[in-house]
Amino acid sequence: MSSVHIHYLNHASLLVQAGDVRLLFDPWLEGTAFSGGWGLRYDNPRAFDLGATATHLWISHWHSDHLHGPSLAKLAAANPDMTVLANVSANFSMLERLESFGFRDVRPLGERERVDLDEDTSVCRYPTAGIDNMLHITSGRWSMLNYNDCNLPAKAIQSLRRRIGRVDLLFTNYNHAGKLFDVVDDEARKAQLVRVLELTVDALEPSQVIPFASNHYYRTAESADQNASLLGFDELDAVAERDARFVVPRIGDEVIFDAQSPTRIVPLEPSLDEASRVTHDYGEPVPWDELIDEVSARSQALESQFLKLGRLAVPDLIVRLSDHERNLRLRLGAPAREADDSEAPHIEAHSQAIRIWLARRFGDDTFIAGAHFRVLDADTTAIERWALVTLLEASHLDPQSCLHYLGEREGRRFLWNRREEIFATLFGGRVKAGRVRL
Repeated sequence: MSSVHIHYLNHASLLVQAGDVRLLFDPWLEGTAFSGGWGLRYDNPRAFDLGATATHLWISHWHSDHLHGPSLAKLAAANPDMTVLANVSANFSMLERLESFGFRDVRPLGERERVDLDEDTSVCRYPTAGIDNMLHITSGRWSMLNYNDCNLPAKAIQSLRRRIGRVDLLFTNYNHAGKLFDVVDDEARKAQLVRVLELTVDALEPSQVIPFASNHYYRTAESADQNASLLGFDELDAVAERDARFVVPRIGDEVIFDAQSPTRIVPLEPSLDEASRVTHDYGEPVPWDELIDEVSARSQALESQFLKLGRLAVPDLIVRLSDHERNLRLRLGAPAREADDSEAPHIEAHSQAIRIWLARRFGDDTFIAGAHFRVLDADTTAIERWALVTLLEASHLDPQSCLHYLGEREGRRFLWNRREEIFATLFGGRVKAGRVRL
């Protein structure tokens, strides 16, 4: 086929049309994500109608700005017969979750497994970290890579690039997407984001690139200040002016890549204005004793998964509960308790946010990516260590899980499939939660 059409539906959602295949990615098309922590910067009224024309659907990972339940349920009601590619790994399976929305044709997609969508188009999924994934799509002469949210060290990117081969079209993220631990001037932050984007593109060496995520805003009062450092389309246009590989559509636009003609953007008419922003309301506080019990249970489970060694590396974390006006001390492997008012807290959060973090499945990503807390201490060691251990445990990458992987064939394959990332991470020392590793 000579052409590929890309429809930019919203946030991190694209509809890629190659011949008879219409492959939909990560449809968060309305509402909020991360338990109210994020909102969409734009409302696209055509997104659902276009999304429902998909022949195939792929969800890159579990985060609710990608696997967005209300959007998926609405799409399943409109087109229950689209083929859904469900990621399956040793540490999780999306099969049951995606079937629960009402899709009738949900098929497992294993790691590094090439699957034909039709006689011209195939896909191969490359896992990164615990839950993130990239998707390599080949269709006729075209080689496309969806690299969204794959935070890999440069050496790992280069190793995978040699395996994947030529990349004609790259789809990648460009904004920060979670709590920022370090304090940086807004303009300096934007420059940093642009530099990371450019380094990623240079490592993957595509012919052309669409930067398409994230188009969200932070809804919590604790992190609304981060909105000022989010990149917008004007900054991306500036990148495109000095690098001809960049193609910058707005939400709702269509991009036509043609082997015989220059790339063309068909703009949505009329163009979309930014949506109004709303601050998240957590509602009633969690009763103090309930919160203590729930947090204590998770703390003890964490210590077990880290072979009772985590306490040596993870300092106590003191949380100021804004709704209770009390301080909570978290100690790995020990019951939570009230901290003395004289002890300076590291972070501040609503009790509902702490419940999300430590008492709900996948709440770790929700709390940290959703930016449900305010950093109070310039020394972020305690919160970064707690973020790291909770994220590793939730993704089943803690020491206990890794030992289990080593003991089983499927588990050893799980680790081998991440070999480029593991080697680059271990030798590069880039293991901090919430930090770019490039």
